Amino acid sequence: MTSENNPTSYYERRLSHLQQELSQLRRTARMWVALRLTAFLLVPVTLYFFYNIGPVIVPIVVAELIVFVFFVRKSAENIEEMNFVKNLIFINREELNALQGNYSAFGNGEEWKNPHHAFTYDFDIFGNQSIFQYLNRSATKNGAALLSKVLQEGVDNTVESQEAVEELCAHQDWAQHFRARGMENEKESPMRPSLAKWGATEISYPSAYKILRYLLPVLGFTLFGAYYFDVLSGVEFMVYSIPLMLPIMQRVKKTNKLAAQLDSIEQTVAAMQHQLAIMNEVKFTSYKLTQLQEELLKSNINATKELKGLGSYCKRIGQRNNVLMGIILNYFLAWDIQLTIQIEQWKIRNSVYLEAWETALYKMEVYISGANFRINNYPKTSYPMITGSINDPILIKELGHPLINQKARVTNDFELQNGEQFTIITGPNMAGKSTFLRSVGVNLMLAKAGFPVMATTFQFPNVLLYSSMRTSDDLNAETSYFHAELLRLRFITDAIEKRNESVFIVLDEILKGTNSKDKEEGSALFLKKLCDLGAKGIIATHDLKLTELSNSDPRLINLYFDSTISGDEMNFDYKIRSGVAQNMNASFLLKRMGLTSVVGKSES
Repeated sequence: MTSENNPTSYYERRLSHLQQELSQLRRTARMWVALRLTAFLLVPVTLYFFYNIGPVIVPIVVAELIVFVFFVRKSAENIEEMNFVKNLIFINREELNALQGNYSAFGNGEEWKNPHHAFTYDFDIFGNQSIFQYLNRSATKNGAALLSKVLQEGVDNTVESQEAVEELCAHQDWAQHFRARGMENEKESPMRPSLAKWGATEISYPSAYKILRYLLPVLGFTLFGAYYFDVLSGVEFMVYSIPLMLPIMQRVKKTNKLAAQLDSIEQTVAAMQHQLAIMNEVKFTSYKLTQLQEELLKSNINATKELKGLGSYCKRIGQRNNVLMGIILNYFLAWDIQLTIQIEQWKIRNSVYLEAWETALYKMEVYISGANFRINNYPKTSYPMITGSINDPILIKELGHPLINQKARVTNDFELQNGEQFTIITGPNMAGKSTFLRSVGVNLMLAKAGFPVMATTFQFPNVLLYSSMRTSDDLNAETSYFHAELLRLRFITDAIEKRNESVFIVLDEILKGTNSKDKEEGSALFLKKLCDLGAKGIIATHDLKLTELSNSDPRLINLYFDSTISGDEMNFDYKIRSGVAQNMNASFLLKRMGLTSVVGKSES
């Protein structure tokens, strides 16, 4: 874990320091603006007062322009650093808000909400105030997309992912810097343009370009020298220069298209450059993180160096957008031709690596989300153990739901020993049944994703999670509620029978769309079928008759939640117990809310 065990103090201290740093950068920014303006004004002043000193004025003006460009660059660097610090301030301010229960600033993953997914819809994984929004610390939409995939599908090796997450907990400042650099172009672009997709396209150009890239600059300087030393007149210089520019003018539309492509990826390239520079600042030891560093920094092609080169091309091709500058650059340096060839050579050299580079950076964002969850909830979280066989026991201690505030969160223990497959949970309304079901499901999802869980102990077999808790009818498909529920249950059993999957199933009041007798018999038959198929799971129900199955079937156990009624007050402790619920509260709640008639009340 991090040395800073109080996240609130950490974020407050960081915020105070960063605000001071931003104030200093703003003062520096005003200085660079003044120096830049002064250097710019020196050029016309020099031309006005010293135009008659002859050719000597040329190097003086050139020197002044160089100083001006230097100040412009330093000013731009200062603005870039200011934006970086602003992003860090945003991160720490929003983390403080998140600790108070307001995490609305983070992407909610609404686009991945899917009623047909195996479990995410039932457990509120995506959407406002969702698990995804609570966890998501991705700097980019692309990183958020990968996080959503990890939550939905899990990872191949949970232990390696856990090690990566835990190591990042010790590098909290570094992780914030990585996030801040990744945020640099997200306001302008909802999704980072894919460098891999851009790199796969070919830039075609005439073979003569390979000669013209060297020949045209020589001819350009020669003609200008002849004009400067009065060998050629101005008219002759213009006439001879026309054929010099023809090869460039003939392909100006294609070059403009290439420039537009590079302009669209320039901010992405800059953000990736900065993230890669940060990757060089720390030496990781966990397998997953060192693997990412190997892919980015120590492969045959160095990503840092190559992206720096691409960033340079993005800036250089943008310089031609000014008409006067474009003419000068192309006349003396065959600018368009040079860049066209250099960019195509860059693509040939790097295209096969681009997707891996992008994915590696997005993976880092996923691990940072897991580490941030661990830091903000330390020491209430732990790392789960995923065991090899579905027959292995389930052992959970102090299980809680992440979205419930720590002060109000009530934790519970849960076990399924060898030979036990399903838990039948009963209890009155609002006593905590559905919350407990979601707590088990959400934490199993976190465990499968390689993240910490909200429990002190979490041992679970390596199973796939399925649920049926929130079925609805579909008027467009002419599907009744009951039929929709049957389709959902069929979807779950197909996972076992057709796909041979090992599953853990969470069910809440199944077969609600039929009468009591059918529901009772159907639920019993379905539960027996699931046990016969080797599945494990939890079912919450109000049908006490279902609990009698455990009398003859040792694969089933009964647990319950309870409530106490004292006068007009009802109290819940939200603690799970062994056995069957005896107290129900529907009548009490109806009466309390004035939804039942009062016997013997006279009419006025």
